Amino acid sequence: MGLETSRTTEVSVSFVVGERVFHVVTEIMTVRSARGKIFATSVSPIALLILEPHDRYAVSLTDEALTIRELLIRVPALKGKIPAEEGP
Repeated sequence: MGLETSRTTEVSVSFVVGERVFHVVTEIMTVRSARGKIFATSVSPIALLILEPHDRYAVSLTDEALTIRELLIRVPALKGKIPAEEGP
């Protein structure tokens, strides 16, 4: 049986605690059969993007060091969640 693996990085959920906004960034791996049916799926949180009124930062949840700039490249949808005047 031939299998095809694909990986994507997405913003899965966002929540607010006080004045901080947390965006959970996840890596989604999907394994499909040759006919396109899903064989297996894995969803793993890889980072938190934290926005405060006067600061923002990324916290990696893996061994990989991730910066805000790297997260913006991997997940373009994050650009709409970060105030434009602050830049990456």
